[in-house]
Amino acid sequence: MDNTQSTMITTLGLDPITLRQQRRRRWWWWVLLLLLIGLGIALWRATPPAPTLSYKTAPAHRGDLVVTVTATGNLRPTNVVDVGIEVSGTVAKVAVDFNDTVKRGELLAQLDTTKLATAVLKSQAALASAQAQVDQVQATVIETQATLNRLERMRKLTDGKLPTEQELIGAQAAQRRAIAEEANAKAAVIQAQATLDGNLTDLTKATIRSPINGDVLKRAVEPGQTVAASFQAPILFTLAE
Repeated sequence: MDNTQSTMITTLGLDPITLRQQRRRRWWWWVLLLLLIGLGIALWRATPPAPTLSYKTAPAHRGDLVVTVTATGNLRPTNVVDVGIEVSGTVAKVAVDFNDTVKRGELLAQLDTTKLATAVLKSQAALASAQAQVDQVQATVIETQATLNRLERMRKLTDGKLPTEQELIGAQAAQRRAIAEEANAKAAVIQAQATLDGNLTDLTKATIRSPINGDVLKRAVEPGQTVAASFQAPILFTLAE
């Protein structure tokens, strides 16, 4: 500070120290203002621009409107089927359980088929024996018929002298007996065939299959359990579709 400035400060009554403090304060205010301006510019640049809204258009057309509705309530099956069994035996296998989903023809349970299979084999043997008996009796019919024909020709050739009346009657009786035995043998074949068919049916019924597509509502049988089919078939499963 030169003498002229000092003289002016003294003349105006200003304190040189106070004047320096005021200048320094103004200088800090300018610095603070510049910092605020710089900070504002930095924040403005750092702020991402607002997203630009875009719209997509398409031509209107007819279509299906799918609406999903959620609700609570009780489900009732449209059809309930009780599955029983018509043959007696021991349950060897249970293939389904409560609440399982089954398809038509699917295995539900299986009985032990040892006795049923044995019965089928016996009835097959009985049928074969009956058929063999028919063959044997038919041979006897042919034989007795041939004997009777021979005796009748002989009687004609000998003008009734041979064979004797008793021999001719005996041949006729033998032929009639052979025919009757043939009828009995054929009836035995029919009976043996019916027995075989029944045993085969029982063997088939020992395998329990689902008659419908649905769910198992109830299972009333366990492996190893003995079931007895008498006048009414026991219910083993209840199915619903």
